[in-house]
Amino acid sequence: MTSIAIDPQLLALPPLAIAAGVDLYLTLLLLGAAPTLGLGPDPLPGALSDLDSASVLITVGLFYLLEFTAERFPQSAIVWNAFHAIIRPVSGMLLAILLLDGQPPTVVVGGALVAALMTSAAHGVRSGAAVLRWLGAGLRVPRLLITLVEDAVVIGVVLLTLYAPSRAVIAAGLAAVVVSPLALSLLRAFEYAVLLIVGRIFVTFRQRRWRSFDELPAWASASLEGDDVFAPGGALRGTPAGAYKLPGGPRFAIGWVVIRGGAPVFVFRSRRRTGRIDLGSLQARSIAEADLFRRVDLAGESGRPFLLFGLGGPGAESLRAEFDVPAGPTATTA
Repeated sequence: MTSIAIDPQLLALPPLAIAAGVDLYLTLLLLGAAPTLGLGPDPLPGALSDLDSASVLITVGLFYLLEFTAERFPQSAIVWNAFHAIIRPVSGMLLAILLLDGQPPTVVVGGALVAALMTSAAHGVRSGAAVLRWLGAGLRVPRLLITLVEDAVVIGVVLLTLYAPSRAVIAAGLAAVVVSPLALSLLRAFEYAVLLIVGRIFVTFRQRRWRSFDELPAWASASLEGDDVFAPGGALRGTPAGAYKLPGGPRFAIGWVVIRGGAPVFVFRSRRRTGRIDLGSLQARSIAEADLFRRVDLAGESGRPFLLFGLGGPGAESLRAEFDVPAGPTATTA
C-alpha cells in the first residue's frame, strides 16, 4: 500500500493561515526573521524568504506594537479588529501567494481563497472570544495575559509549521474541531460589538427609546404572529439586543427584546431559523452600564445569562421597570 505524499507548501497553508488570523503581524514578523535567525528550512517554502527585508520587518514590527497598544482598551480593540476583518483575509491571500510560489496557477488561486477564509474565520473567532470577556462572560482575565498566551500559541504554530508541517496541519485541524461548536456564537459576539460601536457613534442623533411595533424587522414581527397578548396601551414595542446563554438559545445571539403583556420575549435568527425565548422564567438581578452598552444580568441554571442593549435603546430606568430589576444603583463596568 503506497502512501500519498503531500507537498509541504500545501501542508503549511492551514496552520499559517490560522496563525495569521490570530496575530497577523507576529506571524509575518516570525516568518520574515526566520532566515536571519536560522529557523526552519533554508530556503523557506515558496517565496516566504521575500519577507526577510529590513523595511518589511520594521513595518510589521510597528504594526505589531500598534495592535498591542490598541487591544489594551475594549473600544479601540473593537475598532482595530473591525478594520482587520477586511485586512486579515486580504493578508491571508497574499501570504498564501508567497507560500505557494511555484505551484500551478489553479493551486495558487485555490490556496489563496482557502487561506482568506481560514484567516478571516480565525480572526472573527478570536475577536469574538475577546468581546465576550469584555462584555462580562466568564472569568475576568487580564488582557495582557491573554495577549501573551495568544502570542505564545502563534509562535508555537509558526515554528511547528516550519519544522514539521504535517504535525502542524494536524494540530490546526484538532484546534478547528475543538472551536467549531462555539464558532458561530463567537462570530456573532464580534458582529454585535461592531454594531455597538456604530450605535455609539450615532447615539447623539437618536432619542433613547423603545421602538414601535412598526419598526420591528419583518422576521421579528412574523415570529409574534398569533400572540394575542399585548403590551399596556395595546401596542408591542421592542429594541435590538444581544443575548448570552439564554436557555434554549445559542451561546450568543443577536435579536430583539419585545415588550408585551406579561414577560418580555427575546426573538432571534440562528442558522436560518427564527427562535423565541420567553424571559419570564429568568429573574433579572441587576443592571450594569458601560461606555457602549447596558447589560441586564439574569439568574439562570446555565451560568450567568445576560441581555445587552446599545446606548441608543431604552435607558437604565426603563429597563429596570420592564424587567422588574430590584431597586439599587446601576453598576458600572469597564
